[in-house]
Amino acid sequence: MKIRAITGLLVSLGLTACQSVGTGATGYFDNPVNLGTELELVKPLHVPASLARVYLQSGEIRRYAGVDQYQPFCYFLMHAPSPLGREIQPAVFSVMSIELREQDARLAIPLRVADRGILISGYGPGVIAYETHMRLNGSNQSDPEWLVCSGAFAAPSEATPIRLKEMRLALGSWVIVRVQASSGP
Repeated sequence: MKIRAITGLLVSLGLTACQSVGTGATGYFDNPVNLGTELELVKPLHVPASLARVYLQSGEIRRYAGVDQYQPFCYFLMHAPSPLGREIQPAVFSVMSIELREQDARLAIPLRVADRGILISGYGPGVIAYETHMRLNGSNQSDPEWLVCSGAFAAPSEATPIRLKEMRLALGSWVIVRVQASSGP
């Protein structure tokens, strides 16, 4: 009986290792913007001291701790943190490159085998989110280097990259997104 339980466990772990988590979803979705898309920041954004990011969600500035990871959000990423707070001044930024990346949060999942009291802690796929990283044409250190927009964290089979409509909702009245030919709704 013990050999069957161990064999079953090894087969289960082997099959789990062969699964690809979240890799198929990106092929079904295009980036929400194209190269050359213009992002017009219409009012100054304050980047707090010692930080290199400023988050926007539902059109509001948020600290990282206040971002709902299960709703789309965006953040401007500066070149480096600054010991003093700084302002990103209104300007028009062009998207120079676009990358789609996957973020995951692995959850510890206890596994009970064959009701024999064997308890194994493993790390399951947890939840993932797709992030669209847009490199911007900022000309100096007080300009953001990237705009990163994240879709909501969800199970790997349900996670999708952020769409243009969601991006605009996250950025709110702070940023006007001008897309010449969009690839998403």
